[in-house]
Amino acid sequence: MKGIRAAWVVFAFEWRRTMGWARLPFMVALAAFPAAILWLIRHEGGRLDQQAEPLAIALFVLVPEIVCLLGLLLWATPVIHSEVENKTWPYLAVRPAGKGPILLGKYAASVLWTMLTGWLALAVCLLVLLPGRPAVHAWAVIAALVPLSCLAYGALFVLLGVIFLRRGMMIAVAYTLFEFGLRWIPATVKELTVQYHLQSLLVRWMHWDTTGFGVQGSFGTGPPWQHVLGLVAYAAVLLGVAAVILRWRELVVATET
Repeated sequence: MKGIRAAWVVFAFEWRRTMGWARLPFMVALAAFPAAILWLIRHEGGRLDQQAEPLAIALFVLVPEIVCLLGLLLWATPVIHSEVENKTWPYLAVRPAGKGPILLGKYAASVLWTMLTGWLALAVCLLVLLPGRPAVHAWAVIAALVPLSCLAYGALFVLLGVIFLRRGMMIAVAYTLFEFGLRWIPATVKELTVQYHLQSLLVRWMHWDTTGFGVQGSFGTGPPWQHVLGLVAYAAVLLGVAAVILRWRELVVATET
């Protein structure tokens, strides 16, 4: 209970510290990017506003896979490195709360920021397209996938930021590209990727029939709750590993010369 309270205090402090004009321009730019792409598609004659399937695919690529990932790269990966660079880590690490609640609180703040950015992007897209009734279900599905993407990828990027302190963002980008390719390899290892579960949920919740396209083996056959549970467990395990590494790792703060 003490650790949860400490994590909440860290989250509240981090939230107040980052709520300002320094972050808002990045948030607005990320949120406007999908709407600009969809407007260009519509301007060229695309009918995404009335067709649920192409709209769902476009929104899935633009929001959970681009906006959320970019937001997490900016706000989740450097949560520890930023404190080391600012020379505030030694003061935080010796606090009675410990390193674990600090990591959890900063992770929660970055995930919530990214989640709100993803939902804002969907809202802006909604204003741009004004979709017809058949496409409303697609918006609801993507809105549900945004927090799952943020939870799982946020934990992954935090772990990479802890392991590769100075090159966390570069490693995170490289791993994400690797995962996109690994996702389509016909092997059991693909089930360990976030993409496998997110795309399986997209297919299940959109009620798509993939039997005629020869790709049904690329998606999970289990019920949606298994994929949701898998993503939540994935995030919990990676956060636990990051907390253990951070607990025993000595982070060296460069001294001023």
